[in-house]
Amino acid sequence: MKILAVDDDETILDLLAEALALAGHDRISRARSAHEALGTIAATTTPFDCLLLDIQMPGMDGIALCREVRSLAPYAHAPILMLTAMSQRDYIERAFMAGATDYITKPFDLIELSSRIGMAHRLVQERHRVADGLDTIEKLKRELRTVPALSLADPFDLGPVPRAISYLAFENYILSLSRARSFASNVMAVKIRDIERIHAEHRAAEFVARLRLVAEALSEATEGEASVLSYRGNGMFLCVSHHRAAMTPQDVERHVNDSILAGQGLSVIVGERISLGAFTRFGSLQSLHKAAAAVERRQDLPSATGSAPRSLPQRSLARYRGEQERTAYEGMLRQVLSEDLARLRGELNANAGPGSSLRPAPSRHRVP
Repeated sequence: MKILAVDDDETILDLLAEALALAGHDRISRARSAHEALGTIAATTTPFDCLLLDIQMPGMDGIALCREVRSLAPYAHAPILMLTAMSQRDYIERAFMAGATDYITKPFDLIELSSRIGMAHRLVQERHRVADGLDTIEKLKRELRTVPALSLADPFDLGPVPRAISYLAFENYILSLSRARSFASNVMAVKIRDIERIHAEHRAAEFVARLRLVAEALSEATEGEASVLSYRGNGMFLCVSHHRAAMTPQDVERHVNDSILAGQGLSVIVGERISLGAFTRFGSLQSLHKAAAAVERRQDLPSATGSAPRSLPQRSLARYRGEQERTAYEGMLRQVLSEDLARLRGELNANAGPGSSLRPAPSRHRVP
């Protein structure tokens, strides 16, 4: 694997070179600044497979460098690992939003570093395998004029959706947050109803377009919560929020369905928010599984299988919420009165006749 390490500290570069050599990676280039790194990238004929970037460097910092490198076509999907002493959530979030694949804080453990590099190496190998497969598919497409179907379980990248990152980067982002001790953060899962039918009925490009529509709707609904989202596969999205949530999961569900997705043949279910307040990285990843399980349970409930709500595109969310609460109250009141009326009629029919009392027993229901 061809690696470029960028750090203004020569000692760190020496340490990285030694650690990478022990892990079997000896094709390492160095750069002492972002501008030197960009020059090295421009001068190389074969693109680097992986980049290791420090954040705090004179001139252009590592996050800006990451964004610049990610905009280059050969590096659109290359693993970019941030190696930095900055553990604050703001730096972590900015790095992943700029396109980082992973985030490792200094002083780093050499075993952990070797493990992360190994993961990046496997990712590079997988991308090469996929690229070879895509070349074969393109040849078949030209011959058969068919479009290959996407697997429903694939957690692929959604592309240019606000605050959306790939699922691999999303899991690494969660792991980085646990080290930064973001105990106030939470995650919730959002799943598209009837996703199997939607996947079966649409071509690959149409299916991806619908997933992006849902992602954009979720991004809009959670705007202001400092949220980051990703597509997990099987029609499920995960959204982690850091600021105090202004909307409940039910609010998010109504907002997404009624204001954005209505009329598109799409409808979502939103699970409960799960705290990320874990002391271990394993605990943080378990929170993702709990969020996914929560939305799956909601999907299994009879009330979650109804048709999509009507579109209310011109109504504000606050007004819509007030109308929903009033409608729910009126419905409950009608139900109580209808039950009392039915019981009264039954008693009148049962007690009809000479000498029978027509006075019904008092209602056991209390109108709220």
